[in-house]
Amino acid sequence: MKTPISWIIDDPAPVISVYCEHSSKPTTADGRPHIPQYPNSMLFDFCDIIERHGIRGKFSVIPMPANKGDIINGIEGVERADLDEWLDCVKTRVMPAFSVGPEMLTHHKAVDLATGNALEMNERDWASTQSRETLIPYIAKAVSMLNEAGLHSIGVTSPWDFGIEVESEYEYSISYAVEQATGSKKAWFFLRGLRDRPNAKPWVAREDDGRTLISIPATTRDYIWATIDTPRTDDEYVCEIADQLITADGKAGHIIRVLETGGYPILITHWQSLMSNGLGTGLRVMDEVGRRIKEHLSDRVEWMSFEQITDLVLADKENYPKPVF
Repeated sequence: MKTPISWIIDDPAPVISVYCEHSSKPTTADGRPHIPQYPNSMLFDFCDIIERHGIRGKFSVIPMPANKGDIINGIEGVERADLDEWLDCVKTRVMPAFSVGPEMLTHHKAVDLATGNALEMNERDWASTQSRETLIPYIAKAVSMLNEAGLHSIGVTSPWDFGIEVESEYEYSISYAVEQATGSKKAWFFLRGLRDRPNAKPWVAREDDGRTLISIPATTRDYIWATIDTPRTDDEYVCEIADQLITADGKAGHIIRVLETGGYPILITHWQSLMSNGLGTGLRVMDEVGRRIKEHLSDRVEWMSFEQITDLVLADKENYPKPVF
């Protein structure tokens, strides 16, 4: 069997940049203001890349991005036609290859479910003191909103490291909430990274009442993030960033290191990394990395979505034990 490879895409939302909304700094490192919106054409470019290279993985859709409305009823500052076009593209072009899941509700301020109003604290800080009694309805709301929008979802992504202080309660809550929202007894989630460990792979996080939850970690770093903070768009720069994941000759880079230690290369980047503050440099890096993987590793790796990885683990659970942190 070829080694599974997958690509995590964190933080996507229709049109608006949640990173611009929650970033602690109003400008990039070189002093340019963060742009508040990304045109749908950039999503189309992303789809061209994943289709060209057969890339699969996990793609977040934030249901109530930055507390500006939601994907069902509309988002402040986003034309309904643009919202519908974005969602339709995710359904028809992203989801054939990527498992879609919420990155909780807002990736910004936590929400009072009773009123729909934003709380003063962000979701990460809110989650740090919660239990299953409050986490289950919060997660179920996020999963249900994606499914109501026609985006099949049986997994979630943690905004920042949402839930890590109460990880056991969080894991139970994901599994229960996914079953409550969808009826599925299998679920996946992304919280942790195993970036410098040998044999880094997904694991069975927990099993409860016939439900099974699979944790799928990132095993590389988001090298593409650097494209946010520079106006450079030249080919040399694109190749320098790509080299950190896989060199042009396919012999070095983080992907190769993961393979050599027996792990699964599970790449990670962020929507804002690919958008590169409107320059799209990160998309070009992704395109080049995808090309190099196809050229040099087609006989060693197989692209998989998170649901495919989940099914792989479920079929051989004993060989995917939970690591010690």
